[in-house]
Amino acid sequence: MQHHATLVHFAKPLHYVPTTTIDFVAFVHVRLGINEVRDITTAAQLRPVAGDQQLFIIQTTFITHEAQNALLKLFEEPPLGLLFELVVPPAFQLLPTLMSRIGVVIATGDETDIDPAFAAFVEASYADRLKQIEAWHKGKDADWLQAMAAGVHSLRLFGLPVPCLAAVQLVGGKLATRGASNKMLLEHLALALPLRK
Repeated sequence: MQHHATLVHFAKPLHYVPTTTIDFVAFVHVRLGINEVRDITTAAQLRPVAGDQQLFIIQTTFITHEAQNALLKLFEEPPLGLLFELVVPPAFQLLPTLMSRIGVVIATGDETDIDPAFAAFVEASYADRLKQIEAWHKGKDADWLQAMAAGVHSLRLFGLPVPCLAAVQLVGGKLATRGASNKMLLEHLALALPLRK
């Protein structure tokens, strides 16, 4: 099966440069909803100004389920000569159906660049980790939750023992997704991670 879309994980959403020389159009949204995808679909019906191929770069930090389903339709049957690069944070979980229409996954950025909030969480005692979670839960700090979600994917850099990997995999697959109890997942992570010496 030929895929017309590439997934790019970015560490920091700054000055993204496409990996190809094809003419491109960039769509940058903090939150990608159904209305934004409708705009992209409308733009997809227009022919490229120069050449036969065009690349749409869609960069966002969050995509609603409805928008992902709309992208799925666009990725399944794109107009002739149109390619896509979907650029999202490493922690963002796409629907499996959308992932099935994506050919290549590229990671960008410095993998050793770990968010200070997540590093502080890992370095804290069990009690302090739970206090951080409680403070987040009361304040609903979206940036802190995003730092935790991104950090889970970089935990291998901390040299974790094998028994912890199952907990990390569970939390990494569910954290910050619809329907997940983020507080319970974070508490599980807080208690599963060994204390740093």
